[in-house]
Amino acid sequence: MNRFDALRDLVAFNKPVSVLSASLSKFDWDYEGQPLAVMTSQVQEVLKRFLVGKYSAQELEGWANLIECREDLEFEEKKHEEIANVIYCLANPVLEGEITADSCKALIASLDSSDD
Repeated sequence: MNRFDALRDLVAFNKPVSVLSASLSKFDWDYEGQPLAVMTSQVQEVLKRFLVGKYSAQELEGWANLIECREDLEFEEKKHEEIANVIYCLANPVLEGEITADSCKALIASLDSSDD
């Protein structure tokens, strides 16, 4: 598996956090190439899957922690701040509030709210 296969799995959240973490740990943290773009729709899809019970709040937090501050990922340009805020909120529930169905619905709405 190469870095971008591991990153695509991460962004899609199609494997358990422990598997994603192990895959990513094989690559250096520092990265200077072209990053993989994280799209608004991908983040919304993960949040929607949480709402139907596919993940626990702890798993969603772990996913966001794996995404946060990676040099090999970038957020969709027109929604960069919104996606960064969603990832930050999910990765830091102690600071930003518990991950709940209501908080995830609000995060999904925040990604929709400033569409062009």
